[in-house]
Amino acid sequence: MENDNRSRIRFNPAGLVAHIIIDPPPPGGEIVIDGHVVDMSYSGIKIRLCEPLGQSIEEAELRISIILPESGVPVSIHGTIKHIQEEQECGLQYDAERHQEHELDDLMFECVKLAPQPEAEPIHEV
Repeated sequence: MENDNRSRIRFNPAGLVAHIIIDPPPPGGEIVIDGHVVDMSYSGIKIRLCEPLGQSIEEAELRISIILPESGVPVSIHGTIKHIQEEQECGLQYDAERHQEHELDDLMFECVKLAPQPEAEPIHEV
């Protein structure tokens, strides 16, 4: 069993699409990589990409663009790649210095509604 030492709880907002944009764009134009959110928290997000992530952008600064599911408001979050798994799944850490906590609150508030909720245990009378 893998030991998870995260300080923030992660949740899975089912069906949420994200776009990773290299910021600033490399010579030759902007690169946008589409993907689906696997899980997220107040400190980072894991995205399964629709195409492999090039090794040349591992240390690049990125923007993660998401359309909030309920309100339809677009949100951009700046971050960096924390890890890459099998070239099509990556973990990104938000750049806390570029965001105020309330900006992430808006994203979390809407996205947590998409997460599957655990079923409540039935109450047994004694």
